[in-house]
Amino acid sequence: MFKKITAFGFALSIGITTAIHVINADPPAFSDITGHWGQQAIMKAVEGGIVDGYPDGTFKPDMDVSRAEFITMLTKALKLKTSEEGATWYSKYNNAVVEAGIHRYEEFSQDINGAITRQEMMRLSLRATRPDLQYPEVEITDKAVVYQAVKTGLIQGLDRGALGLDQATTRAQAMTVVDRVLQANRGEGDKLIVDKQALNLAELELRKTNIFTVMPEIFGGTQIVKWNPDNLSVETGDGLYKATMDQIIAIDLEDPDDPNLSLLGDFDTLKWYTGLKVNSPYIKDGYMNSYVLYFKGHVDFNNDPSIYKDTFKQPNFTLYGFKSNEPTDKQNGILSNAAPLFRDSPGDIPALIIPKKYFLDSDVAISISAPAIPPAKNYNKRIISISTSKK
Repeated sequence: MFKKITAFGFALSIGITTAIHVINADPPAFSDITGHWGQQAIMKAVEGGIVDGYPDGTFKPDMDVSRAEFITMLTKALKLKTSEEGATWYSKYNNAVVEAGIHRYEEFSQDINGAITRQEMMRLSLRATRPDLQYPEVEITDKAVVYQAVKTGLIQGLDRGALGLDQATTRAQAMTVVDRVLQANRGEGDKLIVDKQALNLAELELRKTNIFTVMPEIFGGTQIVKWNPDNLSVETGDGLYKATMDQIIAIDLEDPDDPNLSLLGDFDTLKWYTGLKVNSPYIKDGYMNSYVLYFKGHVDFNNDPSIYKDTFKQPNFTLYGFKSNEPTDKQNGILSNAAPLFRDSPGDIPALIIPKKYFLDSDVAISISAPAIPPAKNYNKRIISISTSKK
């Protein structure tokens, strides 16, 4: 817990008639930040004494920040108590963030004077806003750090939501994040903008799916069978076959910036399956108001292809709960139900298209199974089931 100390200025009138004028010095004008996306945060940090510019009148907003420099900025911004000067110029700042529970000495395995990565910045920034994470015994994984930092608006993505976890942090990025930390600690975290594309990718990395971020109206309900990213394998009882679903990726076809659109390849040749290949329409012809579920998996082993088809490169998958508005919708080219996607022949793309104007007849669920050749058992396994209101 950090104490907030407010200094109150006061004047004493003792009969002195001489007026004393206090003139506030103007903040420095840097020659290289006008029009820069980080200009506002940079000037706030400079005016707050968190960071300085360079003697030549520049700020160098796109220059990398070292780990020691970022720790120093964070210490000053949070007004943490520092000890006496240590062996190095940054020792007292490093000690301050460790004592505050924001940093652990062992977490910088690389040169502290080297550039701080975005992943490292996320960890420090998240802890700076989360007292529950500041206890030494509390551990949090890197993937969870990224998800929470993005979800709370502390961190935004790069191009199309790219997280750039191993990339170096620039001075402008550092100042912007420090400003968001202060805003969150003032109780104004709800004003921070959440980058939905970055959250899309962060959830996918953490949970092996992004369905909860991209399709909350479908998958945001009560989980009857809870999603568990460590329980996405199906293994047959005879011990002959095992396959794993690595990721289930939700894609919003209406969002041109969706970071996973490239998984679908050329849209001009992409069709949805009506039940007959000959009359299956292209999705570009009026069907973009839809989601896609893209399934990525692998076969761990198949010791008997005479029982389990070896043409399948991942588990079978099934989506439950959706229905057509009218029985003849598919044959009439009306997409009112979930349907397979394909390019040349049905089954060549591991994905389903789901119209945003959908109809439900039961709870929504996804299962995986072995590609068993009848009469062999396929060991169908539900990996998520959601209680939904029928629509």
